[in-house]
Amino acid sequence: MSLFADADRPRWPDQTAAVIGSGFAGMVAAAVLARVFGTVWLIDREDHPNVPALRKTVPQAAHVHALLQSGQNVLEQVFPGFECKAIAQGSLPLKVRSGWRSFSAGRWLPPVETGVQVLSQTRPALDHLIRQQIAGIAGILPLLGRVTGLLADDAGAISGLRLLQDGTERELAVDLVVDAAGRAEQGAGWLAALGHTAPPVETGYPEVRYVSGLFSRQLDAGEDLAGWLNFASAPMTRGAVLAPVEGGRWMATATCRFDTQAPATPAEFRAFLEALPDDKISSLVRDETLVSELKSYRIASVRFNRFDQATQPLPLGYLPIGDRIATFNPLYGQGMSVAALQCQALADALGQVTTADPSSDWRAALAAPYLASAAVPAEAAWLIGQASDMEYPAYRGQPSAAAVALNKDLRRAFATSIGRADRMRRIDQVLHLLEPLSHLSSLVHRPTGSGDPRQDTALAQARDISPALN
Repeated sequence: MSLFADADRPRWPDQTAAVIGSGFAGMVAAAVLARVFGTVWLIDREDHPNVPALRKTVPQAAHVHALLQSGQNVLEQVFPGFECKAIAQGSLPLKVRSGWRSFSAGRWLPPVETGVQVLSQTRPALDHLIRQQIAGIAGILPLLGRVTGLLADDAGAISGLRLLQDGTERELAVDLVVDAAGRAEQGAGWLAALGHTAPPVETGYPEVRYVSGLFSRQLDAGEDLAGWLNFASAPMTRGAVLAPVEGGRWMATATCRFDTQAPATPAEFRAFLEALPDDKISSLVRDETLVSELKSYRIASVRFNRFDQATQPLPLGYLPIGDRIATFNPLYGQGMSVAALQCQALADALGQVTTADPSSDWRAALAAPYLASAAVPAEAAWLIGQASDMEYPAYRGQPSAAAVALNKDLRRAFATSIGRADRMRRIDQVLHLLEPLSHLSSLVHRPTGSGDPRQDTALAQARDISPALN
């Protein structure tokens, strides 16, 4: 990210950008934009509290949120020292496979060092820390209000937006709009009002219901101080996650697929955990106290807006990011890290165009490279989700040929990684979006028969392809 070499001086001090939405993607994008634009409006309908707390505009925030290694790497570049600050506020760095354990094929997989970690904390704590980082950036100006539309000049390029504040609509002139408004999809209506057709859309129906609660945590050291992931793998539809978070607490999440009934009361929640195929998670919270209300959330469908494949270009000066590009099955924990990688793509694209004079047609030069790069992590996460979800007969959606091929590659990669830390490391690099999906090829395009009877048996019987990030 060469863009950050002169982080204290915006390259175009007289230019203005606006970010719609101040969630994870919006805040990180604003920090990137502030390296270029003298003014960056960060617009949201809901203000941020002064302490970590749930927000109505982030309804999924009450559930387990672990930041993948790729997302951590980006935040460390945007906000130097971020990991140390996160750990100081109580985030737990957990090594995948040893401190972030997975249950598969009737057992907890043995701990292995693969050099990849997740950062575990509540979503409010993570958002609050990022909010603290951007509060120190002079050019970022929070603005409370609801965006109602986009403004365009005679050539069709974005010239500003309409904003509703305290019942009064106003216009805000800007040179660039980054749409991080999330799952609500208002942006589609704004673009349609300007005469733009929607891009191709891929849709899937994973049908996930999950219920979460915070528990006390007496445990503060030892092997059990880890994340425990007993996700349902087809055909099972009941699973759970237990993650240590800041404040000496556990966050427990019960996950249900398709028609499985989700627990609604504390007693039902505990009974749900006790009924899992393994009692590790239930045993760790059995003597702990539920210290929060149970919160539920449902994801019926996910979609991938293929802006990179649109026949009609987006209006110059409008860029989507985060959930505006794609939403994912939350069980695979990819959303925040994909958004972070898209912020990196934005930084890289801006780094190329800001060598030009701001009076030049820089917005035309910015759009195509950014959209192509932003689609890369989104497509990888999308295919990983499809390749796993298609295992369920009840899954609706048409998996692409690439997803079907990845399903086969993941089966073989997991089967041939038994007892091979080097292979596990390669798999984890891909699933944590550190390396492209093509890096699996050296693991799967090899002669049948490994010489290890455990691997040959696993190849014949492999069914569980749940991503190893969980």
